[in-house]
Amino acid sequence: MLDDLEANAAEVARFVNYVEIDAGGWRFQLRVAAVCVWRDHLLLQGALDGDFWVLPGGRVLPLEQTADGLVRTMRWELDQEVTVERLLWVMEYVTPMRDRPVHELGFYYAVALPESSRFFDLTHDHAGVERGHDLLLRWFPVDALPDVQLFPDFLRTAVQQVPDSPRHVVRVDVDRAQPSSDAIFTIQE
Repeated sequence: MLDDLEANAAEVARFVNYVEIDAGGWRFQLRVAAVCVWRDHLLLQGALDGDFWVLPGGRVLPLEQTADGLVRTMRWELDQEVTVERLLWVMEYVTPMRDRPVHELGFYYAVALPESSRFFDLTHDHAGVERGHDLLLRWFPVDALPDVQLFPDFLRTAVQQVPDSPRHVVRVDVDRAQPSSDAIFTIQE
């Protein structure tokens, strides 16, 4: 199925609906993200809608497995092949965005870039494209992440000690005026 989607990427991008529900007063979205660590640096993408950083990734198509969605997204947005190594975190994130509550279910995978990747230059920013918008990608030292405007913010410390088995992370920001609640669980296999 992934090959069929790739063959018609431009057409699919124009007409497909991602796995999301937009109910007016609230929104649900399914997201996949690449945790790419190399030489103690993490590859981050500048957010399109704010002054902060996120992991590269994107939305999932109907009937698409999350790992396949990540591979497709990296091809479409970064023109880069990746190898999905393993699932690190599953995150439920409930937060206000654009004046309404959003429930995001995110799958965060460790990925590897090929040896010939143009992204292995730590000294320069890199470019990508998301739905016609230019993307900025940059490597950040893992030990500097606590000082980076990185969302979701649990990643600022979690990437310093990547789990041996997948973790379930729950973050609920009910009201920005109230402290958020965080919980991290080990997924039992």
